[in-house]
Amino acid sequence: MGAGKITKPGWQQVPVLLRSDIVAAAEGKHLDIGDECNRALAARLGMTYRAPVQVPALTAPRVIVAPDPAPASHPAPAVREPVINAEDPTVPGKVLREKKERKAPQPREPAPSKSPAPTPQETPPAKPAAKGKGRGRKGDAIQRFVSTRIVREAEEGPDAIMAKDELYERFERWCRDQDYAAIPERRVFSVALKNKYAFTERTVGGIPTWVGLRLK
Repeated sequence: MGAGKITKPGWQQVPVLLRSDIVAAAEGKHLDIGDECNRALAARLGMTYRAPVQVPALTAPRVIVAPDPAPASHPAPAVREPVINAEDPTVPGKVLREKKERKAPQPREPAPSKSPAPTPQETPPAKPAAKGKGRGRKGDAIQRFVSTRIVREAEEGPDAIMAKDELYERFERWCRDQDYAAIPERRVFSVALKNKYAFTERTVGGIPTWVGLRLK
């Protein structure tokens, strides 16, 4: 700010950069920053300064605050604090209202409630199918077949021989007719006739044959 001619005593708005810690300390001691600045400048210039009887109370938090530390040549911030007009008696009230509006918390929209994701219903494991009761006659089919259908022959004549395949086929049909639940396999049937009932087996004409027996 260049030197100019000295004007008559009065009040003039002058933008001043003050450190934030100094402003905070002055506010804590309820000092009139404008009055203190006038006194300091008057003492530096060798001028007499007398505070007027009624000086608007500068109770606003700050006039202009620059970042700390801020060089004198630092450009002014994009958004500047309002400069107080000390001659306007309504300034303190306006500043206080602006201060409250800036500090008032903005209402926040309630965050959407996050409902827990529905737990997928677990499919109960399928129950094993109940085993149906075995149908048909049970018991030793081979023993009953031998005792009721086979006749032993003492002499090995042409009527006392039978091919193994044919005898087993007759046994299968008999088991089905008698409604047996399970039909023994061919090997089980042959082993039983040979070892348990002591029937004789022989190859006749290249065909495995039982001898010494006939069917009723």
